[in-house]
Amino acid sequence: MKAVSPGPTAPDALTPDSIWQRFNVHRVPPGKIVATAFASYLIVALGWLSGAQLWVAFALSLIPWIPIAFLEIDWTYKHYGYFAIFFVMALVQAIHYSEHCIEVIQVHIFGTPPAQALAIFSKLNVEGVHFFGDSFLSLGTMVLLWKFPRNPWLWVAAPFQIFHQAEHTFLFFEHVAYGYPAGGPGLLATNTNGGGAIGGGTGLNRPDLHWIYNTLYTIPFVTALIWQLKRTYDEALEEVFPEAPESELIAASKHCETFKYVPGETVVAPGDLAHRLFIITEGEADVIDNQGGKEVVIGKLGHGKVFGEHGLAVPGAVHDKTIRATTELTVIAMDEATLEHIEAASHKPAPSTVVGTKPTPAV
Repeated sequence: MKAVSPGPTAPDALTPDSIWQRFNVHRVPPGKIVATAFASYLIVALGWLSGAQLWVAFALSLIPWIPIAFLEIDWTYKHYGYFAIFFVMALVQAIHYSEHCIEVIQVHIFGTPPAQALAIFSKLNVEGVHFFGDSFLSLGTMVLLWKFPRNPWLWVAAPFQIFHQAEHTFLFFEHVAYGYPAGGPGLLATNTNGGGAIGGGTGLNRPDLHWIYNTLYTIPFVTALIWQLKRTYDEALEEVFPEAPESELIAASKHCETFKYVPGETVVAPGDLAHRLFIITEGEADVIDNQGGKEVVIGKLGHGKVFGEHGLAVPGAVHDKTIRATTELTVIAMDEATLEHIEAASHKPAPSTVVGTKPTPAV
């Protein structure tokens, strides 16, 4: 994200937004991220020094991150709708997969017996937690398939999650209905007490088998996330161009650039070249006119509002009003070629702006 104001010396050609910018933390300042990371480190260190179990210290260290995750999920939902589910699923699966990786490391590097390889959250390594956790992932995957049915990588990931779900459904049923102890072989694993219910198992111990399930789910799921990132757009574009086909909104988003402003920062000022359309995606700004040498607020702009598009139709036009951020402000900038293309595709011009522009005076 750019944190500078595009003034009259800014180039006409925009720098397309990278899909990786959508992974950025949008609502929390970098300083607070650093402070949160330090707080997490301090919690783990104090827990270790006090003799607390590792899983307790690690769980407590996640608490400072909860507000940040909540704010980011909320931001993602407001801007990208159901894509927020991808964000939540990625967080959950990152923790889930890391647990399975740690179990495999315990078994194959540290020589821990498979039945005792319980990773970090050992107290939560019970059949009920496995069942309900995997049920959440399975349900989330089905919702994503319903919302994004054209994402091929979701279809690749889904069967492996279903296989994993089947294992934990069987293990949970055995544990609840028949009182079998936790940690059984399930359907396809093999342990010291025997093999799985299907053909005596595969010969793989439970940590290895479930790590394979998770790997074969996680890799295509992450690929699906990246694939979908390339095909998403800020829903503010749809509000401004409601008649435009989805494919055109996706294409237009690749030719826009995102700018962020702090409260009190000027977005455009009188005399700045009016060579971009701006769409507010987050926050609010004042429209200010100079009346008799005094700044007067004549309007306010918020989410989905636009300004600057009239200047695109007049070569050399400049802004004659000031737009100033009153809150943390995020805007999408669109150049003339992109605006003309999306207007043609939607068969409807962009909404009128309250911000005036005027031609550059003749020299």
